[in-house]
Amino acid sequence: MKAFRCTYREAGGKIVVERMEAEAQAPLIEVLSAKGCLILSIVEEAGGMPGAKRAHGKKSIKQDDIILFVRQFATMIEAGLPLLQCLQTLEDQAEAGRFRETLHLLVEDVTRGRSFSEGLANHPKVFDKLFVNLVRAGETGGFLAEILERLATYMESASALKRKVKAAMLYPLIVLSIAVGVTTLLIVQVIPVFEKMFQDFGAQLPLPTRFLIATSHLLRGYGIFVLAGLIALFFVVRKYVRTPRGRYQFDRLKFALPVFGALNQKVCVARFASTLATLVESGVPIIRSLEIVAETSGNELINRVLRNAMQRTERGEPIADALRGSKFIPRMVAKMIEVGESTGQLDKMLQRIGVFYTEQVNTAVGGLTAMIEPMMIVFLGVVIGGIMLSMFLPIFQLSQVVS
Repeated sequence: MKAFRCTYREAGGKIVVERMEAEAQAPLIEVLSAKGCLILSIVEEAGGMPGAKRAHGKKSIKQDDIILFVRQFATMIEAGLPLLQCLQTLEDQAEAGRFRETLHLLVEDVTRGRSFSEGLANHPKVFDKLFVNLVRAGETGGFLAEILERLATYMESASALKRKVKAAMLYPLIVLSIAVGVTTLLIVQVIPVFEKMFQDFGAQLPLPTRFLIATSHLLRGYGIFVLAGLIALFFVVRKYVRTPRGRYQFDRLKFALPVFGALNQKVCVARFASTLATLVESGVPIIRSLEIVAETSGNELINRVLRNAMQRTERGEPIADALRGSKFIPRMVAKMIEVGESTGQLDKMLQRIGVFYTEQVNTAVGGLTAMIEPMMIVFLGVVIGGIMLSMFLPIFQLSQVVS
């Protein structure tokens, strides 16, 4: 038996989406026609997939899957295919998992007469407010294909920027993890061996050696409690960071970090400018655009600046005046936005800001990667070398210790 997803209109006018099983489409057509139903579509489910709900949780939704969906959807819409048929086709070719389930629910919503943007709004964890509002603007203005192309380009650019920043952060984290692991191994396994060597000397050991021996005793005797405390501290900090006050302080700390703080600021400015440019260019009202960007910028400091700009813009003030007073927005950005507002080319000016700061991030990431490597080598040398020196220091002073 094969599984088919049947969409039909009943005699009373109600549209129904139902999963039915049969050897072929012909028997289903006969059955539905005998009931007086108007058949809208009959699509075979690939591999006899047992319904969308069973696919839930099998595979997480990746950003690349959404970008590919938007690209393909834009191409099909531009080719003149009906929206419902596009969604059904993309659902059929999607791999089993949460994203296919989401597309299945979108097909059901559109079949029942809802707009595409209304269907997207029912899945906020997959399609954010930026996505929904851009699609709504495209539906309203009649240029959905163009909006989808613009959205796909924006998402690809944002995804590439995110990957570069993650790659720059990953290297020091890996090196730091290795350093912690090696240090712990030396303290727990090697220090006790040297401690036994020094027990019979009968003289006081150097301070660094005594400190390492005390640390070794602590980790060997209470290591499990230390680990439990660190895990508990991690969860407490994570819970605090998820509060509005904690999030604000954490984002403020990220801006204050040496080297990484300037990089974080550039990333936030590039994201803010690119997102706002995409919204303004797509015809979304400026107040609504600022509200969306404030909710999707990913940084609470920038969010507060944008919410303040939105409130002042509602009172009739220029956006540039609201941004100029913030120390988290570079003066050049405010000046360029002021020029864009005065010339009526705000979207183009925001695009230039986004491109400029994206290039700044790329340059900073390249320089950071080149700078981190020698810094990590020095760091490892100081940590591991310091431990080894502390262990061998009594041997260097052996004559004094023995006497």
